[in-house]
Amino acid sequence: MKRPALQPDCLVIGIGNPLRGDDGVGTLLAEQVGGRSVHQLTPELAADLAPLQRVLFIDAWLAPQQPGPVPQPRLDPLPAVTPGVGSGASHHLDPAQLLAITAALYGRAPSAFWLRIPAHSFSHGRDFSHRLKASLPAARRLLRRWLVDA
Repeated sequence: MKRPALQPDCLVIGIGNPLRGDDGVGTLLAEQVGGRSVHQLTPELAADLAPLQRVLFIDAWLAPQQPGPVPQPRLDPLPAVTPGVGSGASHHLDPAQLLAITAALYGRAPSAFWLRIPAHSFSHGRDFSHRLKASLPAARRLLRRWLVDA
């Protein structure tokens, strides 16, 4: 099956460290669709976001360590941003903060979504945990759906 193409006015940004186990899932998925991978979000990315219509952030989130079914990845729309930037500057931002900086500097920000994939192990190495591997098919379906809707 052919993977949907990334539109020129859209960007997928994978956040994480591919050398820290499950933390690398965002970079893996972003690179698979021609997106961009970063270790963390920084204010300098605002210039790249300003001309876009849509952006998807992909990141691992620390899943609850309780027994039971593997949590499913979530695709969450980020709230509309206002041009005011919150308290203090940082070299490590969450997507909503980066969008607020983009709006403050450029007068606009793209519509944004956040694909969060439950992570369980952040040990050194490139191997994903078995639980993260089990959630990859669902994460890829959400990513593909976002690409098609672009």
